[in-house]
Amino acid sequence: MSAIEVPLLASAIAPRQEVACLTRAEAKDIVDIYVQLIANYTDEVCDKYCVLDFVDRSDSINTFIFTPLGEPTFATKEIFMAARNANPPFPILVDSIDAIDCEAVALRSHATFGAANLPSRGITIIGTTKREGYAQIKSLDVEFNSLIWLLNMGGNYSWEG
Repeated sequence: MSAIEVPLLASAIAPRQEVACLTRAEAKDIVDIYVQLIANYTDEVCDKYCVLDFVDRSDSINTFIFTPLGEPTFATKEIFMAARNANPPFPILVDSIDAIDCEAVALRSHATFGAANLPSRGITIIGTTKREGYAQIKSLDVEFNSLIWLLNMGGNYSWEG
């Protein structure tokens, strides 16, 4: 038998770029900023804490705004800002911060409001970066109970069996 030369796997993988990871305190701050973006929106906070190439994805929201599922909901920071300015604030409450990674935070939340006043539970993954030297939001991936949200907004549905 002869030995076969196999290149080392490590040489086939590009070196990982070092990134400044989120601390627990920064993750909590980012979650507070997310809540402010939803419950008490201002352009100033969005300008400072959402990066230029920000994107928001939510099939839950896409069902309401007739955007195809899987497509970005707000593909740019400017579209997100316009949507937040055109809509009322939602009283989102964070139930738990479930995971903190180097560049992401996962949380569970709920919002109770409107006509039905029922709690619509949701899950959010906040993608982050420190490219400006401080923690900023680069993406939001948000899903929630859109049926309860519809009822809270005064809508209705009928279930055909």
